[in-house]
Amino acid sequence: MMVYTCKKQAAKKDVFQLFAEKVRDHKDLVSRWAVLQETRVEYFRGKDFVSFLKNHSEVKDILELNNNLEVEEIANTLLSKNLLVRCDRVVKTVRPGKKKLSTWPAHLEIFPDQVFSENDAFFAWAFVKRRPLWQTLLSLSWPVLTLAICMFP
Repeated sequence: MMVYTCKKQAAKKDVFQLFAEKVRDHKDLVSRWAVLQETRVEYFRGKDFVSFLKNHSEVKDILELNNNLEVEEIANTLLSKNLLVRCDRVVKTVRPGKKKLSTWPAHLEIFPDQVFSENDAFFAWAFVKRRPLWQTLLSLSWPVLTLAICMFP
């Protein structure tokens, strides 16, 4: 019984990982790049995530049994599984000559309260994007091909 429960929990983790990868790769979720603790990260706004899931409900089908969860519950699960990190802008003052803060800040810091918020919240992906096997093989074959052409003209 315990083994079944562990396998079921592992499958749930995989489901949310797959969901996060699918959402991250989708072209309709507006995202940008910023610096978070000296690391470049891809991030998006909370309100964009909400509108994306409302417009693309088919993405939620990946969650299988959990596909009827609210957007906030899904985001909080992604936060708790460390697939997302809530961030805040480093510069919180308006630059001279400007009337409002930039929509997409270039520098972010980790927000202390890791809870989903639709309003004025930024979320960075906390996992490394997996590359397909064919892409890895292709990137390894280019240097070999170049060497072969140079050595055996």
